Amino acid sequence: MVKLQVLICTIGAEGIRRVVESSHPEVEGVEYLVSWQLPDGDMDVPEALVVRDDVKVCKVNSRGICRNRNNAVRCATAPLCLMSDDDVCYKEEELKSLIYAFEKYPDADIITVRHHSDNYPKAYPDQSFDLVNAPKGYYVTCFEIAFRLSAVKGVVKFNENISIGTPVLRCGEEDVFIHDAKKAGLKARFVPIVVGTHNHPTTAGRDAEEPYFWITKGAVFSYIHRFTWLPRIVVNAWRASRKSEKSFGFFFVNALRGVKYAKENKVFKSTKKVDLSC
Repeated sequence: MVKLQVLICTIGAEGIRRVVESSHPEVEGVEYLVSWQLPDGDMDVPEALVVRDDVKVCKVNSRGICRNRNNAVRCATAPLCLMSDDDVCYKEEELKSLIYAFEKYPDADIITVRHHSDNYPKAYPDQSFDLVNAPKGYYVTCFEIAFRLSAVKGVVKFNENISIGTPVLRCGEEDVFIHDAKKAGLKARFVPIVVGTHNHPTTAGRDAEEPYFWITKGAVFSYIHRFTWLPRIVVNAWRASRKSEKSFGFFFVNALRGVKYAKENKVFKSTKKVDLSC
């Protein structure tokens, strides 16, 4: 019986190559579901994946990582799911520890975890906590999000107006997803276990001084922090300018552009009670 599906999102020939090259050990009760975007035409599934009984590939003709993540959830069938990317590697004991975490916290609909990186280490709290009371500085990376499928499917989804593959707001989808999940009444908890290795920079580490990153930051702040977004933008822009050669105005103005863009284009809308059936 499959208890946990690792939902691997990828796109095109290079993406599926990274899936093949990453470590996905055979673990009892674990299955790997690959949501493979092919916007430029169909391709054959690599033989290395075809021969695996614990790997399923779900093709979709679309672009945008959030569309891909939603497709993965749509195709998922296991009671527990872990979001993943095509360049994350796993160990057997890590995946087993995630299954155990859901057994330990039966009231948790969503569990966020740690990931390991030799090249780009990320700081985490040492103790488990409810995400309603997340400590200052904590943020979620998408492949750290696991959930009970019955709690998420048809209730909350990834906002397809943001993330890689969209024209303006090209990150921040995990913050919005967690916020929407909590709004929908789901219980989310951080558990300090390591699940997965990712030795590549994340968006926050790679593009923290790019205009689009701050445009997105402003948009997301205006949605998540409805009444305090402006002072939060001021503080964050000031802190960023102290560590950068760029001015306070660079960060602040781009963040305000994001607020305006989100409002004018109605980027954030209710994701409750959506139809995610296959």
